Amino acid sequence: MPKTFTDQELVDGLLTKDERLTRAIVQFLYHQCQKPITRLVTRQHGDEDNANDLFQDVILIFLQNVWDGKYQLRSDTKVTTYIYGIAQTKWLRELELRKNRTARFERYDREQSMLPDTPTPEQLYLNAEEVESAWAVFNQLSDRCRELLTAFYRDHLTMEQIADELGLGTADNAKTRKYRCIQELKKLTNLWNDQPTKKPNTTGLSAI
Repeated sequence: MPKTFTDQELVDGLLTKDERLTRAIVQFLYHQCQKPITRLVTRQHGDEDNANDLFQDVILIFLQNVWDGKYQLRSDTKVTTYIYGIAQTKWLRELELRKNRTARFERYDREQSMLPDTPTPEQLYLNAEEVESAWAVFNQLSDRCRELLTAFYRDHLTMEQIADELGLGTADNAKTRKYRCIQELKKLTNLWNDQPTKKPNTTGLSAI
């Protein structure tokens, strides 16, 4: 059981900036706040990893606010309530960002479906008639993009599997990275198509 602190002791202890005392205070706050924050996140489209990340973020914000003089003790608001409020605000903001990212992906997919003459990334990757030029373009991508697109289009891995294999954390992160890689691939393809003469470079063909 970690040492307990009153709200006044928490603030006074942090203001000393004593490393050992600060660690004890953080441990106490973890014991007090982790379960409520985990419930907040897991009940609203998150998991325990998200909750742990959020807890670390809000504790850092609280510490910095105390050290910067932005936090003042109030008799009607406990420190734990203040920290939970920060967590709630940050998590709602994260959910809004996720919603916007999802909408952006859906809008991108709709736009692609309206352009049947525009080759999709999968077609660029697999089209046998253009395999040489496709490889030349593909080999100009960053290593991470080549790994991700290969995992998705050739190996047919899910976003969750790709996130795990490439260390991207979550499926949403993998989707964001895939979107950026697709944009990079299209940009390189347009540059390639604009060249008056093209000599394919298949150096990396055997590596995939």
